[in-house]
Amino acid sequence: MELESNHRAASVRLRNLRKSFPGSANGQSAPLDVLGGIDLDVDKGEFVSFFGPNGCGKTTFLTVLAGLQPADEGTVAINSAGPEHAHVGFIFQNYRESLYPWLRNLDNVAFPLELQGAGRIERREKARQLLNLLGLDIPLDGYPYQLSGGQQQLLSIARALVFNPDVLVMDEPFASLDYSTRFSVRDLVQEIWLKTRTTTLFVSHNIEEAIYLSDRLVLLSKKPMRIIKEISIPLPRPRTASILEQEDFFRIHAEALKTFKEEMLQ
Repeated sequence: MELESNHRAASVRLRNLRKSFPGSANGQSAPLDVLGGIDLDVDKGEFVSFFGPNGCGKTTFLTVLAGLQPADEGTVAINSAGPEHAHVGFIFQNYRESLYPWLRNLDNVAFPLELQGAGRIERREKARQLLNLLGLDIPLDGYPYQLSGGQQQLLSIARALVFNPDVLVMDEPFASLDYSTRFSVRDLVQEIWLKTRTTTLFVSHNIEEAIYLSDRLVLLSKKPMRIIKEISIPLPRPRTASILEQEDFFRIHAEALKTFKEEMLQ
Protein backbone atom coordinates (compact mmCIF):
# COMPACT_ATOMS: atom_id res chain seq x y z
CA MET A 1 0.00 0.00 0.00
CA GLU A 2 1.79 3.13 -1.21
CA LEU A 3 -0.11 6.17 0.01
CA GLU A 4 2.54 8.71 -0.92
CA SER A 5 1.67 8.26 -4.64
CA ASN A 6 -2.08 7.86 -4.60
CA HIS A 7 -2.68 7.13 -8.29
CA ARG A 8 -6.43 7.22 -7.78
CA ALA A 9 -6.68 10.87 -6.73
CA ALA A 10 -9.29 12.32 -9.05
CA SER A 11 -10.32 15.57 -10.63
CA VAL A 12 -13.88 16.75 -10.02
CA ARG A 13 -15.98 18.76 -12.46
CA LEU A 14 -19.43 20.14 -11.57
CA ARG A 15 -21.67 21.88 -14.07
CA ASN A 16 -24.97 23.65 -13.36
CA LEU A 17 -25.71 21.45 -10.36
CA ARG A 18 -29.29 22.03 -9.17
CA LYS A 19 -31.41 20.34 -6.53
CA SER A 20 -34.79 21.11 -5.00
CA PHE A 21 -37.19 19.31 -2.71
CA PRO A 22 -40.95 19.18 -3.28
CA GLY A 23 -43.41 21.25 -1.26
CA SER A 24 -46.27 19.79 0.73
CA ALA A 25 -48.59 17.30 -0.94
CA ASN A 26 -51.56 19.66 -0.70
CA GLY A 27 -49.68 22.39 -2.53
CA GLN A 28 -49.65 24.84 0.38
CA SER A 29 -45.85 25.24 0.26
CA ALA A 30 -43.67 25.78 -2.77
CA PRO A 31 -40.75 23.53 -3.67
CA LEU A 32 -37.56 24.32 -1.76
CA ASP A 33 -34.66 25.21 -4.05
CA VAL A 34 -31.44 24.10 -2.35
CA LEU A 35 -28.72 24.09 -5.03
CA GLY A 36 -29.01 27.00 -7.42
CA GLY A 37 -26.55 26.04 -10.17
CA ILE A 38 -23.06 25.05 -9.01
CA ASP A 39 -20.07 25.18 -11.37
CA LEU A 40 -16.74 24.07 -9.95
CA ASP A 41 -13.49 22.40 -10.99
CA VAL A 42 -11.26 20.62 -8.48
CA ASP A 43 -7.79 19.44 -9.50
CA LYS A 44 -6.35 16.04 -8.68
CA GLY A 45 -4.94 16.01 -5.17
CA GLU A 46 -6.39 19.40 -4.25
CA PHE A 47 -7.79 20.16 -0.79
CA VAL A 48 -10.84 22.43 -1.18
CA SER A 49 -12.85 23.77 1.74
CA PHE A 50 -16.42 25.09 1.64
CA PHE A 51 -17.84 27.71 4.00
CA GLY A 52 -21.37 29.05 4.02
CA PRO A 53 -24.28 29.98 6.29
CA ASN A 54 -26.10 27.37 8.35
CA GLY A 55 -28.82 25.61 6.38
CA CYS A 56 -27.58 26.78 2.99
CA GLY A 57 -27.45 23.24 1.56
CA LYS A 58 -23.85 22.16 2.13
CA THR A 59 -24.74 18.59 3.15
CA THR A 60 -27.13 18.24 0.20
CA PHE A 61 -24.34 19.48 -2.06
CA LEU A 62 -21.92 16.84 -0.76
CA THR A 63 -24.40 13.98 -0.98
CA VAL A 64 -25.26 14.88 -4.59
CA LEU A 65 -21.57 15.16 -5.43
CA ALA A 66 -20.90 11.75 -3.87
CA GLY A 67 -23.80 10.14 -5.74
CA LEU A 68 -25.82 9.45 -2.59
CA GLN A 69 -28.78 11.31 -4.09
CA PRO A 70 -29.43 12.52 -7.63
CA ALA A 71 -29.28 16.09 -8.92
CA ASP A 72 -32.32 17.56 -10.62
CA GLU A 73 -30.13 19.17 -13.25
CA GLY A 74 -26.47 19.36 -14.12
CA THR A 75 -23.59 16.92 -14.01
CA VAL A 76 -20.99 15.56 -11.60
CA ALA A 77 -17.86 14.13 -13.22
CA ILE A 78 -15.12 12.45 -11.19
CA ASN A 79 -12.27 11.71 -13.58
CA SER A 80 -14.75 12.24 -16.44
CA ALA A 81 -17.24 9.64 -15.10
CA GLY A 82 -20.30 9.87 -12.89
CA PRO A 83 -19.94 9.45 -9.12
CA GLU A 84 -21.52 5.99 -9.33
CA HIS A 85 -18.36 4.84 -11.16
CA ALA A 86 -15.95 6.41 -8.66
CA HIS A 87 -14.69 5.45 -5.22
CA VAL A 88 -15.83 8.24 -2.88
CA GLY A 89 -14.94 8.15 0.80
CA PHE A 90 -17.57 10.03 2.84
CA ILE A 91 -17.01 11.16 6.43
CA PHE A 92 -20.27 12.23 8.00
CA GLN A 93 -20.77 14.87 10.67
CA ASN A 94 -22.29 12.22 12.98
CA TYR A 95 -19.23 9.99 12.60
CA ARG A 96 -19.94 8.16 15.87
CA GLU A 97 -23.16 6.76 14.41
CA SER A 98 -21.33 5.59 11.29
CA LEU A 99 -18.98 3.32 13.27
CA TYR A 100 -20.17 -0.21 14.00
CA PRO A 101 -20.15 -0.76 17.77
CA TRP A 102 -20.11 -4.57 17.45
CA LEU A 103 -16.91 -4.55 15.36
CA ARG A 104 -13.43 -4.12 16.76
CA ASN A 105 -11.61 -0.97 15.71
CA LEU A 106 -9.43 -2.80 13.19
CA ASP A 107 -12.49 -4.39 11.57
CA ASN A 108 -14.24 -1.01 11.44
CA VAL A 109 -11.35 0.33 9.38
CA ALA A 110 -11.32 -2.79 7.20
CA PHE A 111 -15.09 -2.89 6.60
CA PRO A 112 -15.10 -1.21 3.14
CA LEU A 113 -12.72 -3.92 1.93
CA GLU A 114 -15.22 -6.56 3.05
CA LEU A 115 -17.80 -4.90 0.81
CA GLN A 116 -15.30 -5.23 -2.04
CA GLY A 117 -15.03 -8.97 -1.40
CA ALA A 118 -11.61 -9.08 0.30
CA GLY A 119 -11.02 -11.95 2.73
CA ARG A 120 -10.67 -11.33 6.46
CA ILE A 121 -6.90 -11.80 6.60
CA GLU A 122 -6.28 -9.57 3.57
CA ARG A 123 -8.51 -6.72 4.69
CA ARG A 124 -7.16 -6.75 8.26
CA GLU A 125 -3.60 -6.63 6.96
CA LYS A 126 -4.39 -3.69 4.67
CA ALA A 127 -6.09 -1.88 7.55
CA ARG A 128 -3.02 -2.41 9.76
CA GLN A 129 -0.73 -1.15 7.01
CA LEU A 130 -2.83 1.96 6.56
CA LEU A 131 -2.93 2.78 10.26
CA ASN A 132 0.83 2.30 10.50
CA LEU A 133 1.50 4.49 7.47
CA LEU A 134 -0.73 7.22 8.82
CA GLY A 135 0.86 6.95 12.25
CA LEU A 136 -2.51 6.61 13.99
CA ASP A 137 -2.19 5.18 17.48
CA ILE A 138 -5.55 3.45 17.93
CA PRO A 139 -6.05 0.26 20.01
CA LEU A 140 -6.91 -2.20 17.25
CA ASP A 141 -8.57 -4.86 19.42
CA GLY A 142 -10.81 -2.41 21.26
CA TYR A 143 -14.22 -1.11 20.28
CA PRO A 144 -15.29 2.38 19.13
CA TYR A 145 -17.12 3.17 22.37
CA GLN A 146 -13.81 2.82 24.24
CA LEU A 147 -12.19 5.58 22.17
CA SER A 148 -12.16 9.34 22.69
CA GLY A 149 -14.08 11.53 20.28
CA GLY A 150 -10.88 12.44 18.46
CA GLN A 151 -9.85 8.80 18.12
CA GLN A 152 -13.31 7.89 16.80
CA GLN A 153 -13.01 10.61 14.19
CA LEU A 154 -9.57 9.39 13.12
CA LEU A 155 -10.98 5.85 12.93
CA SER A 156 -13.70 7.04 10.55
CA ILE A 157 -11.11 8.87 8.42
CA ALA A 158 -8.94 5.74 8.20
CA ARG A 159 -11.97 3.69 7.19
CA ALA A 160 -12.76 6.16 4.40
CA LEU A 161 -9.17 5.94 3.13
CA VAL A 162 -8.62 2.18 3.35
CA PHE A 163 -10.03 1.45 -0.12
CA ASN A 164 -7.90 4.19 -1.70
CA PRO A 165 -10.73 6.54 -2.71
CA ASP A 166 -10.68 8.83 -5.71
CA VAL A 167 -12.19 11.62 -3.61
CA LEU A 168 -12.56 12.11 0.14
CA VAL A 169 -15.63 14.08 1.23
CA MET A 170 -15.76 15.47 4.78
CA ASP A 171 -18.99 17.03 6.13
CA GLU A 172 -18.10 19.20 9.16
CA PRO A 173 -16.07 16.33 10.62
CA PHE A 174 -14.88 18.27 13.69
CA ALA A 175 -18.26 19.65 14.76
CA SER A 176 -18.66 17.25 17.70
CA LEU A 177 -15.10 17.57 19.01
CA ASP A 178 -14.12 19.74 21.95
CA TYR A 179 -11.98 22.82 21.34
CA SER A 180 -8.58 21.35 22.21
CA THR A 181 -9.21 18.07 20.37
CA ARG A 182 -10.13 19.97 17.20
CA PHE A 183 -6.59 21.38 17.00
CA SER A 184 -4.85 18.04 17.26
CA VAL A 185 -7.23 16.27 14.86
CA ARG A 186 -7.01 19.18 12.41
CA ASP A 187 -3.22 18.81 12.26
CA LEU A 188 -3.51 15.04 11.86
CA VAL A 189 -5.93 15.55 8.94
CA GLN A 190 -3.37 17.84 7.31
CA GLU A 191 -0.64 15.25 7.89
CA ILE A 192 -2.80 12.48 6.42
CA TRP A 193 -3.56 14.59 3.34
CA LEU A 194 0.13 15.39 2.84
CA LYS A 195 0.85 11.64 2.86
CA THR A 196 -2.03 10.54 0.65
CA ARG A 197 -2.68 13.59 -1.58
CA THR A 198 -6.24 12.36 -1.92
CA THR A 199 -8.54 14.91 -3.55
CA THR A 200 -10.44 16.27 -0.55
CA LEU A 201 -13.65 18.29 -0.31
CA PHE A 202 -14.11 19.63 3.22
CA VAL A 203 -17.12 21.48 4.66
CA SER A 204 -16.56 23.47 7.84
CA HIS A 205 -18.52 26.03 9.86
CA ASN A 206 -15.20 27.40 11.16
CA ILE A 207 -13.67 29.77 8.61
CA GLU A 208 -10.25 29.80 10.30
CA GLU A 209 -10.14 26.01 10.18
CA ALA A 210 -11.20 25.97 6.53
CA ILE A 211 -8.42 28.37 5.54
CA TYR A 212 -5.83 26.53 7.62
CA LEU A 213 -6.41 23.19 5.90
CA SER A 214 -7.13 24.03 2.30
CA ASP A 215 -5.54 25.00 -0.99
CA ARG A 216 -8.68 26.90 -1.91
CA LEU A 217 -11.66 28.26 0.00
CA VAL A 218 -15.09 28.29 -1.69
CA LEU A 219 -17.62 30.69 -0.15
CA LEU A 220 -21.27 29.77 -0.50
CA SER A 221 -24.47 31.81 -0.53
CA LYS A 222 -27.78 31.38 1.23
CA LYS A 223 -30.38 29.09 -0.35
CA PRO A 224 -30.58 28.39 -3.19
CA MET A 225 -26.87 27.75 -2.74
CA ARG A 226 -24.40 29.11 -5.26
CA ILE A 227 -20.71 29.93 -5.23
CA ILE A 228 -20.10 33.58 -4.44
CA LYS A 229 -16.29 33.55 -4.38
CA GLU A 230 -13.25 31.27 -4.58
CA ILE A 231 -10.12 32.30 -2.68
CA SER A 232 -6.74 30.71 -3.35
CA ILE A 233 -4.68 29.90 -0.23
CA PRO A 234 -0.99 29.81 -1.23
CA LEU A 235 0.29 29.42 2.33
CA PRO A 236 3.29 27.11 2.76
CA ARG A 237 2.87 23.56 4.07
CA PRO A 238 3.05 21.90 6.47
CA ARG A 239 1.11 24.52 8.41
CA THR A 240 1.33 25.03 12.15
CA ALA A 241 -0.57 27.22 14.59
CA SER A 242 1.98 30.01 14.07
CA ILE A 243 0.60 30.61 10.58
CA LEU A 244 -2.61 31.94 12.17
CA GLU A 245 -0.60 35.01 13.27
CA GLN A 246 0.94 35.77 9.88
CA GLU A 247 -0.07 38.68 7.67
CA ASP A 248 -0.99 36.49 4.68
CA PHE A 249 -3.39 34.47 6.83
CA PHE A 250 -4.99 37.68 8.20
CA ARG A 251 -5.43 38.99 4.66
CA ILE A 252 -7.18 35.81 3.43
CA HIS A 253 -9.31 35.66 6.59
CA ALA A 254 -10.36 39.31 6.22
CA GLU A 255 -11.23 38.88 2.53
CA ALA A 256 -13.34 35.81 3.27
CA LEU A 257 -15.19 37.44 6.18
CA LYS A 258 -15.90 40.60 4.19
CA THR A 259 -17.39 38.58 1.32
CA PHE A 260 -19.42 36.43 3.70
CA LYS A 261 -20.82 39.41 5.62
CA GLU A 262 -21.82 41.13 2.38
CA GLU A 263 -23.72 37.99 1.35
CA MET A 264 -25.54 37.83 4.69
CA LEU A 265 -26.70 41.45 4.36
CA GLN A 266 -28.37 40.84 0.98
